[in-house]
Amino acid sequence: MVLALVLLGLSWSGYQQLQAQTMPSAVVADPAADKKFPPGIAGITIPSHGVEMDATLYLAGGEGQHGTVILLLGLPGYESNIDLAQSIRRAGWNVLIFHYRGTWGTAGSFSFSSAIEDTAAAVQFLRDPANTAKYRMDDPRRLVVVGHSMGGFLAGYEASHDPAVTAVAIISGVNLGRINGNPDEQETRLKRWETNLHPVKGSTAPELFAEAKRHTKDWDYVQWSEALRARPVLLVGAEDQNKADMDALALALRQKNAVALSHQDVSTDHSFSDHRIALQQIVIEWLGTLNKERTEGIY
Repeated sequence: MVLALVLLGLSWSGYQQLQAQTMPSAVVADPAADKKFPPGIAGITIPSHGVEMDATLYLAGGEGQHGTVILLLGLPGYESNIDLAQSIRRAGWNVLIFHYRGTWGTAGSFSFSSAIEDTAAAVQFLRDPANTAKYRMDDPRRLVVVGHSMGGFLAGYEASHDPAVTAVAIISGVNLGRINGNPDEQETRLKRWETNLHPVKGSTAPELFAEAKRHTKDWDYVQWSEALRARPVLLVGAEDQNKADMDALALALRQKNAVALSHQDVSTDHSFSDHRIALQQIVIEWLGTLNKERTEGIY
């Protein structure tokens, strides 16, 4: 890299400035203040099967229509991706983050099945005309689901079962249909889950693995490629246990002639710990293509 910079006559600081110039402004800069249509934040609850789920709604500033992104947490959600949420809002989208039943103090018991139900409940909440009016969500028809880890699985599930979802982004998504496949990987993952489920109530790691085993066929997200192929899909992989399944989903989508697939791998850990800016750049640029395609009448 250094030799290349020397040959190009660029200093390291010059290279960094060049990178900054190509970075989406929503990642690196605050927008101009808009006193008439300012951004905002609302602490809300979302009803799901008798439980009020704790949620945060980040509202985009600026006049005009704003689509909404549901940003789905992993299990249990220690990496909450708030930096990503803020960048998405700066890019002109509303963002909803919520806690599934049985997690982080929200009442109820957690299971993968209940989290699937909770995601659908959040979608319906955002489509309720009363809520769109109350929270100034100007374009409820433009709804994108973005998820990380287990949240990536949920995003794929929701989009594959709800054709009205505009687009889906899966970030290092765990394939729950295959977590019981390889005994060595299963053991590694099980031990990690057993130490990380303190914020989760109503389920243990072995119980969650057993639940996934009962759904081996219908929870294999590679099988959802046909349902996803007609909409924009972003897949962002990392160097983790989920990479092989992410690659398999990308291949399946290509074989199905997916109309708008973007697949990128990042050399980092499961949480994108040292590539947070890179993750934001990928997602923000992809959302920008959705805005362009909407303007051109493609989606």
